[in-house]
Amino acid sequence: MTVFERRKMALASTLLWLTAVVLLIVSGVVLLAESLIPEFGRDTVLIWKIEGPEYEKSFVARIAVFNPDRFLEWEDEKGQGTVFMAERDVLNAKGYERSNLFIGGMDRKSNNATTLWLSRRIFLELKEKKNISVNLNGIAAKFRYLGEDKIPVTVNRTVVELPVIRIADDRRGEWRFLDRADNPLFVRYETQNYSKTLASVTTDRANTLRWIKKDSYSR
Repeated sequence: MTVFERRKMALASTLLWLTAVVLLIVSGVVLLAESLIPEFGRDTVLIWKIEGPEYEKSFVARIAVFNPDRFLEWEDEKGQGTVFMAERDVLNAKGYERSNLFIGGMDRKSNNATTLWLSRRIFLELKEKKNISVNLNGIAAKFRYLGEDKIPVTVNRTVVELPVIRIADDRRGEWRFLDRADNPLFVRYETQNYSKTLASVTTDRANTLRWIKKDSYSR
């Protein structure tokens, strides 16, 4: 074997080693991102902080069913209600509702839209195409992918930096959603003089539901 051949083999071995190291690092980053937030299920509690020029409020959602459908109860200072999102919408809805599904005293069902989570379809299209058309609160709109970010959120009483995607709409609003295709949770919305931000996630407490009974869910 010539000196040139030995050097070529050594270079190839080095490149293979570096490739393996990079793959391990990338895999570790993905696993870390997924481990930052536990799996959601019954009794998961999500709390958002709402801020305006002269007020601060809270919005609470408690999950009864997370998969394959999504069923939750919610409350704020004005009232409470429930929202049901069928599996077909969780996966393939073309719309997102910011407020229309939250009407005090009512049990609401989605219709080709989701709320508090992007549909998997919208999430994946944003990642791939960067600019997409959606129905936002029932009106045609545009979402533009701005990149990635991190936001501190208290998860089971520990503050962690959650990886999020940034989105701009064509109404001067900017959004953050959890960077996970299986759980693209709404993390933050902001516009001039208004913001709504996920403050805490709790998954390790039982019997958190107040209004949804155990036998009130059927597909």
